[in-house]
Order: sequence, then structure tokens, then C-alpha cells
Amino acid sequence: MKKPMKRFLLLIAGVLMLGFVSSCKEEGPHKDDIVRFSAVINSTPTVPKATSSAQGTGVFEYNKTTMDLKYNITYQNITPTSVNIHSANPAWEAGPMVFPLSNMPAGNQVQGNVKLNIEQQTMLITGMLYVNIPTEENIYGEIRGQILADDFEE
Repeated sequence: MKKPMKRFLLLIAGVLMLGFVSSCKEEGPHKDDIVRFSAVINSTPTVPKATSSAQGTGVFEYNKTTMDLKYNITYQNITPTSVNIHSANPAWEAGPMVFPLSNMPAGNQVQGNVKLNIEQQTMLITGMLYVNIPTEENIYGEIRGQILADDFEE
């Protein structure tokens, strides 16, 4: 009589575990086609170090299906010579340019989109890309901001 009872209890435990596992919803940014990123752009993370009152923000939307990265970058108190996306590993170092977004930008905003390849997608998702805005005085970048995934809200 002990063996049938053990089997029955194991069956019940298995059914309960299956119920718990199947009731868990898998949600998050990995399930959406569009993933949002942002960047806070200032002189604090520049390499080599620059001191500037300039600042900006970057808003990004990445479409995982088309591999398009839409960007809208705004800045103030700066006259940039270009606006670019660079990569760095580790993220706090200076790295090579990946995308020139605008040479001699006019106004205080740059927007558009670029198509990423698999390697660039990986760099974006792992936080290795940053916006770099150089000037005539700071040719390596007067302000900079790491492109990071926005918090996911349920």
C-alpha cells in the first residue's frame, strides 16, 4: 500500500509543478519587436576628460525584426563638429566610431535611423555603444552618453 500512495503523491506533485510552470508568463523587452534605449549626454564620461556645461539626451528605438535603430539626439550649449555613435569595450573607455550620424549638424537636434548588423546589435544590447559629440576645442568628444536599455515596465 505504500508504493501506490507514493506514486499518487508524485503524480499530484508533478501536476502541481506543471501548473506552476505553465502559469508563469514570459514577458519582457526580449519578447517585444521594439526595444527602447536612452542616453544622458554630458562631459562627465568623456575620454580624455573634458569639462563642459553642454548636455543632451538621446532617445532610441531598436526594431529587432528590421534591425533598424531610430535615434533622436538633442543637445544644448555646444557647437558640435559632428554627432557619432562609438563602441567601447569596456564601456567607460574611448572606442572607434561605428556610425557617423551627422557632420556639421545645424541646430540642436539630430535624428534619423541606421541599420545594424548582428555584431552592432550585440554591442547595443550589451551597452557598449555611446553617443559622442566632439567640438573644435575637444576633438575627441566634449560630451558623451552611454546608450542603455530603458527599464521594462509591466
